[in-house]
Amino acid sequence: MASQKRQISMSATIAPPAKAPVRGIVRSPRVLAGVGATLAVLLAAALTGSRTGLDLLLPLGLALMIALAYANGANDVSKAIATLVGSGVADYRRAIAWGTLCTVLGALCSALVAAGLIGAFTKGILAADAHQTELFALAVILGAILWVVLATRIAMPVSTTHAITGSLVTVGAVAYGAGEVQWGSLLQKIALPLLLSPFLALAVAIAVYFAVRFLAGCRASRALNGLHWLSSGAASFARGLNDTPKIVALGVAFYLITLHTAKYDAPYWIFALVALGMGAGSYVGGLKVTATLAEKVTKMDHTEGFAANLTTSALVIAATTRGLPVSTTHVSSGAIIGIGLRHRAGRINWRVVRDVALAWVVTLPGAGLLGLAAYLPLRLVSGGA
Repeated sequence: MASQKRQISMSATIAPPAKAPVRGIVRSPRVLAGVGATLAVLLAAALTGSRTGLDLLLPLGLALMIALAYANGANDVSKAIATLVGSGVADYRRAIAWGTLCTVLGALCSALVAAGLIGAFTKGILAADAHQTELFALAVILGAILWVVLATRIAMPVSTTHAITGSLVTVGAVAYGAGEVQWGSLLQKIALPLLLSPFLALAVAIAVYFAVRFLAGCRASRALNGLHWLSSGAASFARGLNDTPKIVALGVAFYLITLHTAKYDAPYWIFALVALGMGAGSYVGGLKVTATLAEKVTKMDHTEGFAANLTTSALVIAATTRGLPVSTTHVSSGAIIGIGLRHRAGRINWRVVRDVALAWVVTLPGAGLLGLAAYLPLRLVSGGA
């Protein structure tokens, strides 16, 4: 009876997403107004800069980098704290505050292990002879921002890594030609880790669960409750550690383009800006997606939540130290689904899983199209630069 009270029902306190989320996005006056206003500002900056010689695109690029960090925080904080809420260990407010703190710490520490991941996004996708421009970098980051914001609005957990990759590849292929995209490197260093990570997490989570249950016994203890908090914090830390360098890479691109140099240089204050943006997004906008993962995928108890978070943190930290840009979204969702698979099929809400998987699939072309929607008018206004 007590364990049943700790489990959150599928129809708990937070209202589910709209039944027709895509229609809601298209008709939302706020979203359309935001997209239009952003494009208008960028077009004005490009036109003003071309006439006056002022480099207004660099500060705009850094501002958009922070905006992407904010959007990332709002969508991704859920991946590590959903198990705390889903298993009844914490309410939303406490869980989000804890996830925010650990995410910021991970983001700040990412400067120590950032080189591999930054290199994957600054040198690993487009050929070295592709002369990247500030307008190109602005369009790429804008495409990623808009997609993550739209996904967060409909409470779908998507991958910021996917969004950046889709925008970068699509805009790059149009701007410089498909031949300038390093397809082999893209497949090996980015696509394969993203594709395999959820399945690996699913299998590892099941193994970790049985190992934890064997060591701790069948009854959840206060010690296990504390370990669950620590594992959630570790997963949040890992998320900040893995996602920050990808966002910083876009900010670094503006430096490389502006200084006309290929020398990597990312001062620590850029990491601090991204960390603050991610923290603000996590705390202010992290509720919707957290509710999706905590309540609508599968129910969890203490042991299951701990196992899912331990799996997520271990795999994401291991990938980050090796320069592999895995998605915390994929790893965490795979771990949560793996936990649910231990039971009969009715334990998992496969309709929600289907919607989440569909969001992953459409992220690449979706972010790419939004990137193009920004790049083409920017290039037209700037005279084809």
